Amino acid sequence: MNKPYRLLYIEDNPVNTLVVEELVARRKDIELRCAEDGRRGLALAQSWQPHLVLLDMQLPDLDGYAVRAELRASAETAGIPCIALSANAMPDDIQSALDAGFADYWTKPINFKVFWAGLDQQLPPQ
Repeated sequence: MNKPYRLLYIEDNPVNTLVVEELVARRKDIELRCAEDGRRGLALAQSWQPHLVLLDMQLPDLDGYAVRAELRASAETAGIPCIALSANAMPDDIQSALDAGFADYWTKPINFKVFWAGLDQQLPPQ
């Protein structure tokens, strides 16, 4: 069996974190780690090198744009794709995130079909 995919979820809401933990538990090919704020998420991304980052756009310390910018500024994390997650569903918000380099933009609450299709699309083939 191949090594599991590494998925990092940066989210300050414990209910949202629990939902993603429960979803990912169904897949044995994904290892999930979570961080509750941007700084911890950045540190974990540097040390753990996830294949994909799910990133809440409204964190208590840094917003999602700042976290994405710091990830892109580091050679070690610049190539890691990030998916923005937010309750804001306005087209301008979505376009701004895509323009900032996010691979995709998912609205909350998470649509399970979008979640699985998005993971399959963004995770590299093994």
